[in-house]
Amino acid sequence: MRLALRRSDALTPALLGLFFLSVYLLTGSNDLKHNGDTLLRYQTTQALVDQDHAWIDHPKSLDTRVAQGVGGHLYAFYAPGQAILMAPLYVAGKVVAHHLKLPYEVTTLYATRSLDLILGALLAVLFYLMASSLGYGRRSAVGLTLIFGLATVAWPDAQSGLEQTQVNLFLFAAVYSVWQFVRQDCRSRRWVACAGTAVGCAVLTRYDALLYVPILIVFPIWMRFQAGQRPKVAADLTVYGLALAPWLLAVALWDYGRFGSVFRTGLHEQTLGESPWVGLANLLVSPGKGLIWYLPLVFALPWALKAFFRKRASLATFLTVLVLIPIAFYSNVLYWHGDPSWGPRYLYTSVPYLVLPLGEVLIAWRFLAKAPRVTFLGLVATSLVIQVSAISVTQWRFWYRLEAIQQQSVGPADWFGTPFHWGAQHYQYYWKVRQSPILIQLDNVYQVARLSLGDARYRLTVKPDPLVSNPADNYAINAFAFWWTDDRHPLLGPRTRDALALALLGCATLSLVLLLRQIWGPGAVRGRGRRVIDLPSFDSVAG
Repeated sequence: MRLALRRSDALTPALLGLFFLSVYLLTGSNDLKHNGDTLLRYQTTQALVDQDHAWIDHPKSLDTRVAQGVGGHLYAFYAPGQAILMAPLYVAGKVVAHHLKLPYEVTTLYATRSLDLILGALLAVLFYLMASSLGYGRRSAVGLTLIFGLATVAWPDAQSGLEQTQVNLFLFAAVYSVWQFVRQDCRSRRWVACAGTAVGCAVLTRYDALLYVPILIVFPIWMRFQAGQRPKVAADLTVYGLALAPWLLAVALWDYGRFGSVFRTGLHEQTLGESPWVGLANLLVSPGKGLIWYLPLVFALPWALKAFFRKRASLATFLTVLVLIPIAFYSNVLYWHGDPSWGPRYLYTSVPYLVLPLGEVLIAWRFLAKAPRVTFLGLVATSLVIQVSAISVTQWRFWYRLEAIQQQSVGPADWFGTPFHWGAQHYQYYWKVRQSPILIQLDNVYQVARLSLGDARYRLTVKPDPLVSNPADNYAINAFAFWWTDDRHPLLGPRTRDALALALLGCATLSLVLLLRQIWGPGAVRGRGRRVIDLPSFDSVAG
């Protein structure tokens, strides 16, 4: 029986990983440019692999994201983490392009763009392991993971090609490691080393991940103090610091090699200066970027938080701080919105910790009244529809329509209205309900569906604004956004693409069927979730 349980314990996350990898690859985007960040990181990878240097000879974007550095060369201002992880995929893309006689640039772009799809699937697996460690039980943990991976912004973020998914994975790995250390009565410092390594990788990917470095070690130290084990704190700090140090050193060398100083990153525009109360409202509730609209599941938290805090007070406090950190920081940042992007992407590191408490709803499901059940299912369905709309049509169709809306509201002869301008400080749609990306994106899906059926009324081609660039020239705004529908830079023939898409669909279906059979089918081996009272006593000291 124990052997069966061990095999079952390993099979569940494996099937979840296979399912999400298949779904994410199947719905991968044909937008190989995104908002310019993607291309600049790709060019950095290209320079590292092909030319053995970090500067970009001919940047695709010559704006504030590129700075002159050592040798008078131009460097993108990003941390190196994503460019480094893209390198093996870039090399694989070159090999495939060579042997199949495919265009090198398109093949390597698609190969490197798959990085976040792979990391997104790993994040879902890690989320399941965390949910299981909270004592939710197999069924509830699987259900919660499916909700996290399909009905939250984790899905469109994995399609974006930006670095947020990579940061989320490393940060969540650090949180999971710290939690395992605390669960095991702080006995095994290998978990502290794992936490230091993981958060170090997050900093290597994005500089602002430094914000999380202190809180990740403060949590176990706090638990040590509560248990009267203060003499052991020094060893914990030493292990954490030694694990973190190589990654901080790598970041310092990266910056020194590019700009001649460990304190220069290439960022040369003002970052802080937004009114915090305005920024807070923008990030949380504005119709254009409010987190509550992109993640409607947060409306279910009142049903879960009381039980979650009662059972795991110390962990709940820790996760609350992790949610508040990016909110507090980015409320003060002038480009808090991260545009062009889907939703408030700088808050996406908070999403796993907002979803985890909802496991309390699932484990109490059979005891809930009909109204809470229906409401919860409605929130899940609504969130799922929002995420599906986000991945189905490129966001650039929204930006095309936004250009047109603003242009139509401008009267040059009478000097009224504000014309559209590209740039972080120029976007104005955030508090205009009719210009909400969610509402327009839902309509975009309808319009593109009609286009695919032959209704040409919804084809957008005319330049919406004579003074700015036309998204229709650079992005497939008149078709669905999946790689197998790509008619601008198609990879392989249409039959081959269709066959690959069907294979991925079949793999996703098979893995989901096997997963459901494992936890609900006849003869299923059910791993029972631990009751909270059975959690290690260390957590109960502060809980």
